[in-house]
This record gives sequence, structure tokens and C-alpha cells, in this order.
Amino acid sequence: MSADASSSAGQLLLVEDTPSLLMLYRTVLNRAGYSSISATNGTEALAKFEDHRPGVIMLDLMLPDMDGMAVMRQILAKQPSTRVIVITANGSIDKALEATRKGAHEFLVKPLGDQRLVAAVANALSEFRTQTGAAKALLHTPYDLPLADFLGNSDVMRHLTQKIKAVAKSMAPVFILGERGTGKKTIARMVHEQSQRATRPLVSINCSAHDSDDLEAALFGITPGTLGDRAENSGALKNADGGTLLLENPQDMTLELQARLVSALQAGSFIPAAGSAPVPIDIRLISCARAHPTEEMHAGRLSEDLYYRLFVIPLTMPPLSKRGDDIVQLATSFLARIARQEGKTFTIVSDDAANILLKHQWHGNIRELINVLRHAVVLHQGPNLTSEMLPEDMITHARTPKSNVHQDDALKGFEAAIKGLTMAEIEQRAVMAAIERHAGSIPQAARELDIAPSTIYRKRDVWTKSKD
Repeated sequence: MSADASSSAGQLLLVEDTPSLLMLYRTVLNRAGYSSISATNGTEALAKFEDHRPGVIMLDLMLPDMDGMAVMRQILAKQPSTRVIVITANGSIDKALEATRKGAHEFLVKPLGDQRLVAAVANALSEFRTQTGAAKALLHTPYDLPLADFLGNSDVMRHLTQKIKAVAKSMAPVFILGERGTGKKTIARMVHEQSQRATRPLVSINCSAHDSDDLEAALFGITPGTLGDRAENSGALKNADGGTLLLENPQDMTLELQARLVSALQAGSFIPAAGSAPVPIDIRLISCARAHPTEEMHAGRLSEDLYYRLFVIPLTMPPLSKRGDDIVQLATSFLARIARQEGKTFTIVSDDAANILLKHQWHGNIRELINVLRHAVVLHQGPNLTSEMLPEDMITHARTPKSNVHQDDALKGFEAAIKGLTMAEIEQRAVMAAIERHAGSIPQAARELDIAPSTIYRKRDVWTKSKD
């Protein structure tokens, strides 16, 4: 039994209203050495959370008495470091994706495989302990990975590193873009650590993890009597004074709260509550989000005033699949760290395993890589990570040759699709298809097509007017 597993009692809460599934999860996790407590509805889950304050919660989004999203929101408001793994069925994946945007650690789709379940819980518990350990400084990278290992040697990361060094010396607001799990918060910490404010606090607040009242309190603080009998809290703005404030997902603030924040930034001070004296603030702003702020502004979720306050210098964290040999370097470092935690001897990524890792798409980015490695470490001894230890779907996909026949068929299909169309019509179809591939994200479609987002907005307006 690993050190992580043997000390997990009381740190894992399972919330599932189907008794047979709850028993299955507990059995699988217990066999792997992970003790747990359980709840069958939202009310019981919140009560047990108050009693035990677990670090990891497996939460079914469909509960009989209340919405699982509401349960998650209340838990994260009370203990933001909690790792929530949401469980959903195939028909509710959109809701699970929304949950990850609002602070969930990751989501699992029913039916759950035993190995996938154990790896997800092990990773979440390890991340919770890494974040909350007394000796863990805020500026550390995930798993205390050496910064050089996290950055790697790929051209795209070397370019980003140079840009970070230049940006860090400035007071200009920075907006970090990137897919889920790429390491946006680590880049934010690098900017802060290399700035003249490095000796002052870096305060992070996830706007998706709070409802509007809690978020306002978390930002501006609470004075006694303002919100019932809640304890006094100085708030993130005051706590970050002289240092850096990291806003995660600022588009999830209400427009009213965005307006209040803009006013505070403009004035360099804020009034916590009626009758209170102004509180002066001197902060450097860094923001991060998956969604592009330009897109959020056009959708009306991010006010223009706050947009222009935040989106001054953009930094884009590349997806793991675009980082080349960095993948193997990251895998080797993470493998050694995870092996130490699990009491195993892994030190080397074999060539055959490295080839498979390099061919994988990594839709979950670094977080997915960590899960894959933990899966292997939990089930095997080491010292070499071989291809046979990787998930079967990764092995199958990497070893399936690409068929020229399929490529020829695709080319013939494309030729048939554009036959008889004008160049302008072909352009419109190509642009709209790119937008659809990226789930409606114009900035992401623009990056794929190598054009400016403003070009797509302008063309789309013309196409829309031509239909009227």
C-alpha cells in the first residue's frame, strides 16, 4: 500500500445516489488502499464535508435532492483547494465540461473503469496534498517539478520563456490563454516571481468557484455585520496589495461585480462596505482563462471596461501535443516524482513508451499526462516505464497506421464539396467549418486558419448581412 493510500481515510468523499455504484466505487478504491466516506444525496454530502473536510470529492452531478453543481459551488467556496471529480453519463458531458470550467478538477464518464477510477483519485489526492502542505510555497510548479523541466526545450516554450522575462519587468496586466491542464497558473507564478513584486504576495482567486455574493466577499472582504454573522475577511484585493492578483476566469463575474472591480482599479482604492474608510490598493493584475477574452466580450460576458483593463499583454500556453520532446522530459520528471510518492522505483521512460507518448493527442494536456503516469506507477513496480504499462487505447491508437486510402477518400470528398462554388463561397465554408471544429470559438478558429480574429468577425458580419 502506498503512503498516499494509507493516509487517505477521511480525505475522500464519494457522493453517489445509486447504492450499487457507490458500493462498487468503495470496493475498487478500498482494494487499491484508499479509504473513503460516502453520501447518497447533496444534503448529506454537505454535512459530511463540514464534519471531515475531505481533500477529494467524487461527485455525481445528478442527485435526488439538489443539483450537483450547487453542491460543488458550496464546497469550493468553503475550501477552494478541494479537488472535485465530477461523475456524469454520456448524455450530460456538456454539464461536466461546465463543471470543470467552474472549478472541478476533472470529470469521469460512466461506466467507470477500475484503473481509470483509481488513477483519478490518486492524482487528485496527491495534488490536494501538494497544494495544502505546510512546506509548499505558492511559487512551486506542480509536484515541485524543477522549473527547467516544466518549461522544457521546445522552440515554442523557449519563445514563451523569453516573452515571460520581458513581460515580468513591466507593470502591464497580463492575460494567459491556454487549454485546460496546460499550466497557465504556473506561468502566472513565473511572471510574478520574476517581477519586482516577487517578495510581495501572489493572491489567486477563481471567479468560477464562487457565486456572486461569495465572490464579492472574496474580492473586497467582509466587515463584521455585513453578511450576517460571517467572520471578517480582508479580501483578495487587500491581501494582494503591493503584489500580484491572479484572476482565474474573470468572465464568470457578474457584470455588476466587474463594474465595481473596474472602479476600484481606476481609483486605486475601494470601500468594503457602506460607512467604511477607503482601502488603498497597489496591485499588478494577471488573468487566465481557457476562453479568449475577445470572444467573451463579444458574447457580453466580459465588460469592455474590464476587458481593456485585463487584456493588455497576452501570453499563450501551448497545448502539450505541440511541445514535441518536452513531453518525454515532462514524463520523466513526473514519473520520478510520482514513483517516490507511491514507494515505487520508476526512473526511466523506455523508447517504446516515449514513442507512444509523443504520438498521443493529449486533450487533457499535463493533467492527462500525470494521470497516465500515475495509472502506470500504481499498477506496476518499475524501474522502466514500458509501452505495455500505458492505457490500451493509447497503445492501439499509436500503433494503427494511417491509411492513404482514407486520405484519398477525404480529398475526393473535399473536391466534391467545393465543386461549382466560387472562391468567396469556399472561403466562407472553410471559415465556418473551423469555427464549428472549435465549438464556436472564433479566436481558436483564427489561430488554426492563421488569420486575425477580427478578420473572422468582420467577414461573419458581412455574411450575416448578405442573408438579410
